[in-house]
Amino acid sequence: MQDHTPKPGTIAAAIIVPAVLVLLGAGCFSVADKLSNDAVLPVKTSVDVLNKAKTVTAEQSAKANEEAEMVSDDVSVALILTENTAVPAGADVQPGIVGCNDKVAYVKEHRAASTDSIVHDALMTLFSLKDSNRNDLYNALWQSDLAVDKIQSRDGVVTEVWLKGKTQSGGACDDPRIKAQIEATISRFKPKFKIFLNGTESAYRCLGDQSGECK
Repeated sequence: MQDHTPKPGTIAAAIIVPAVLVLLGAGCFSVADKLSNDAVLPVKTSVDVLNKAKTVTAEQSAKANEEAEMVSDDVSVALILTENTAVPAGADVQPGIVGCNDKVAYVKEHRAASTDSIVHDALMTLFSLKDSNRNDLYNALWQSDLAVDKIQSRDGVVTEVWLKGKTQSGGACDDPRIKAQIEATISRFKPKFKIFLNGTESAYRCLGDQSGECK
């Protein structure tokens, strides 16, 4: 007579395989999840490496700009290329949109101050421009009365820019343009910075805010 009694290995497989399938279905562990997580790790690492490389490149570029312009009679300041305006000769237009579909453009202006801080000199040069149109580029700061109070870095990494005075905006489109001109002028030489206006960081941060909720 042929023996039809299941072998121990067969019995174990009959028990274990369904149990594993139940656990997978219940989400107790998932091979797919493990594979998915393993696939995400290299992507995240690549993004981190890319961001670090961008930071290093920005710092190197800023350092090169600072060294070149410290010994020049001219200094780069940021103005605004408004929408549908042709790019003037000599303007270095930056990527990204500000204001009302505008772009930031760097131009060289005769240095209005000469100190050991290129950021100070560039901002004072920018603030000295009192016409709204500079060779077909718009200057949203032309009505403002700003000056540099001090430039300092407490940790050797972040540059603190302390401004004083008042801004005069020409409207909703001008508010972001004013900030863009100031920030782009600084970031050309110092990519990591904080801006204070009349003694507080919030005064600058809330510049142009009409909600009354900015603090």
